[in-house]
Amino acid sequence: MKFSDLGEFGFINRITRRCPIQPPFILKGIGDDAAVISFSDDLVILLTADQLIEGFHFRIDETEGKRLGAKALAVNLSDIAAMGGYPIGYTLSLGIPSQRIALDFLDAFYEGITSFGEMMGVALIGGDTSESGERFFISLALLGKASKGKVIYRGGGKDGDLLYVTGWLGDAALGLRISEQGGNRAGKENLLARHFSPLPRVKEGQVLAERGIPNAMIDISDGLLADLNHIVEQSGVGAEVDLSGVPRSPEFQIWARDFAADPLSLALSGGEDYELLFSVSPEKSIQVAQLSQELDVPITCIGKLAREIKGIWLKDEQGRSKKAEPRGYDHFKTG
Repeated sequence: MKFSDLGEFGFINRITRRCPIQPPFILKGIGDDAAVISFSDDLVILLTADQLIEGFHFRIDETEGKRLGAKALAVNLSDIAAMGGYPIGYTLSLGIPSQRIALDFLDAFYEGITSFGEMMGVALIGGDTSESGERFFISLALLGKASKGKVIYRGGGKDGDLLYVTGWLGDAALGLRISEQGGNRAGKENLLARHFSPLPRVKEGQVLAERGIPNAMIDISDGLLADLNHIVEQSGVGAEVDLSGVPRSPEFQIWARDFAADPLSLALSGGEDYELLFSVSPEKSIQVAQLSQELDVPITCIGKLAREIKGIWLKDEQGRSKKAEPRGYDHFKTG
């Protein structure tokens, strides 16, 4: 078997089985948006890490250094947001092809990551640099904190929960296609910004957790269906998604039909949305509506969790249902 046959999540499951023992102060290890480490009776430390690699996640000749720096931090902040946490500081390690990368690009990269960090209240606290030969790579580890009783996990979904998502889905995937294929009409810059300059829902995650609204929560990085599948598997329930309720922006509606044979698939599986997907007991739906208005953020009910459902099912406008393949972005899968 080749590594590509196993895929990213198959490999994660493989190594998880080989690391069954955790110290008692590790409340959550592999398998959520961040590790959760007990620090005191009422405080936990959150730890997450991500990497971006030239040629796979970005192209140097198509990416502004400042935007790339901000995005490298944003994708990690989204993981902390999904746990309902507060970011503290991050370490940054860079692999630099020194004969090819201009110093001006690196200056812009650091300007982007530090200015975005200042805006989000998180500081650079260490890291490493190395010669990397052919490709520029970015590896970032982010520390956060949360109240021990307020952390939201992927596996807390309950039978009968309603599913909600913040913001719009599919814009980032569509923005990537526009950057590759071109085009010029209203809304282009908003779609490009969703891909190149995502804004993680840190405040929204904090307020949701502080008010005890979600039972389960995850950020949408690999795509709605792929990330919903993590909630489904870890919560021991199934899910039904109402396709008519999947939120798509006005810009998406204008552009998508020219860039995708099946525009809805971009919203379901495109990835890099960095929105929050969470499940809520039905009696808390009023609180969700109030929060949406309070924060001026669209929060849309897109379906439900149910124990009698096996896997993820998609319901169309005519009420017909079909089982979904929880596809999304996988670094290693072929085809």
